Amino acid sequence: MNRHPRRRWGARRAPGAETVDTFARVGFAARGVVYIVIGLLAVMVGLGFGEPALDRGGALAAIAGEPFGILLLWLLVIGFSGLALWRAVQAAASPQEAGHRFLDALRAVIYAVAAWSTYEFATVGRAPASSDSSAHDVTARLLGTSGGRVLLIALALVVIGLGLAMVARAASRRFAERLRTGWMTRATREAVLRLGQIGHAARGVIVTAAGIFALVAALTDNPARAKGLDATLRSFAQTSFGPLVLVVVAVGLVAFGLYSIAEARWRRTLGGIPR
Repeated sequence: MNRHPRRRWGARRAPGAETVDTFARVGFAARGVVYIVIGLLAVMVGLGFGEPALDRGGALAAIAGEPFGILLLWLLVIGFSGLALWRAVQAAASPQEAGHRFLDALRAVIYAVAAWSTYEFATVGRAPASSDSSAHDVTARLLGTSGGRVLLIALALVVIGLGLAMVARAASRRFAERLRTGWMTRATREAVLRLGQIGHAARGVIVTAAGIFALVAALTDNPARAKGLDATLRSFAQTSFGPLVLVVVAVGLVAFGLYSIAEARWRRTLGGIPR
């Protein structure tokens, strides 16, 4: 029996692994904070309290308005930068197949953009572009190019597939493979896995819905039909069940935020680097 489980994952540490590990774990916590804030804002909208933006820009504005908000914004800058660094290392050094490495490289760029836009917000007050305007702009540019409509349809189908895969991953608890569940008590393990299931399912539903809106935009040749995170979340309140669906999905985002914070502590490592 291994009485020192930490040595199992840290015995062969790559150069700089400890730094990457630390930054990545701060990043998981930062990602968790943003998801929790977006989820809480969405609950407020669903219950009829205000109309804040339901995306990263809205979350940053809400955080900035709280005591020590600027300090927390700087921690988010560090966290997103850490996630960008971690994903870049994964893309460059991971033994996984090319497809996974490409996704890691893409995620590194996304987190780098998130870090830079958060930095601009913290220093000069420049808010990130809204998720909806970004979705409209990208869709319009694709539809305005030769073959862009076909490409947009293909991308929309990929996004829908990714969303459905996230829901399936939540149902099967496959995400638990990346956690040090053996380091948790039984009660903690069940709580973390339940948060992971609810959170991954909520994200999967949102991604699937966004993919469907992009597909509709492509098929109707109408960029305005595409929706970012904000409009996608609000669309759930327009179903026959009313705001209840939005509140349920929003609670799922809060659950994913809490799960991300749990990842900051219990994510597995390989060579000292989270994987």
